[in-house]
Amino acid sequence: MKRYTGNLVLELEDVNTGVVETVLETNMVTNAVNDILGVNPMGVMYKAGGQYDDSLTWNEELLPICPNMIGGILLFPSSITEQVDNLYLPSTNLPVAYASNDVNATANTKRGSMNLTESMKLSDGFKFVWEFTPSQGNGTIAAVGLTSKHGGANAYGYEVAVDSTLLQIKKVSLDDGDGFINDLFRCVTVDFENAKLYALCYASNTVTIKRYRIPVFDIGLNEKLDDSTLSLEDTTVLQCSTFHFYGSYTPYGIFMDGGDGYWYGFANQGNSSGSATVLWIKIKKGDYTFTEG
Repeated sequence: MKRYTGNLVLELEDVNTGVVETVLETNMVTNAVNDILGVNPMGVMYKAGGQYDDSLTWNEELLPICPNMIGGILLFPSSITEQVDNLYLPSTNLPVAYASNDVNATANTKRGSMNLTESMKLSDGFKFVWEFTPSQGNGTIAAVGLTSKHGGANAYGYEVAVDSTLLQIKKVSLDDGDGFINDLFRCVTVDFENAKLYALCYASNTVTIKRYRIPVFDIGLNEKLDDSTLSLEDTTVLQCSTFHFYGSYTPYGIFMDGGDGYWYGFANQGNSSGSATVLWIKIKKGDYTFTEG
């Protein structure tokens, strides 16, 4: 994984004298974002479109990465060890101040505001500017860290209770007809290196092979998990003469990756006589040629 660094400019102004003290530091970026995306490939634990469930939406909540996943700031009273895997800090070092990617309109005096005019995308990164009034974020500052917009809104919690630090995951409906959600459950192969997903489905003596471009373990800073990122690249329909799924209302069959350069389809339907016919199809991944029987 490529390592990123940032430049911190901390300006402390004496409201009585107007004197400004400036602190300059170079800071590291931890594995937090990579871990969030890595433990939840494709965002399957959350909704991406908005019409299939009522829980957390990746887009606008976590993506784009800037300014949502790293759009908040935490200021700590004690020092922090600079380590890429130092993601969760002890409760003995609670933030004295924090800010999100918006303007604080609450009564939380620990929370500051992002300067939406001076915060912007640069040619080689992003610039975030946060401001705290004299009544906000008072205390000793020994360390500064980036966080998500949710972390910057409430950190570890506050008695004002105007923001939640928890994002709830809820059930997802798969009733999207012949859409991508169902194709996830028809998936037989995911090519992680090339970000490709292959889904096979059967209908009316045909086998349909769909190839998607899917961001499994990487995503750009400005990408979202929607149709502009998740795209259907190719659909191929194979006309079968022998192979078919048994059943009418509920088809009985399965497609599997043989791990030998071929996909295999099997269909059978048990009966009380103890005999059954198994139908099969063998599809070559390289050119989609097939045999059946």
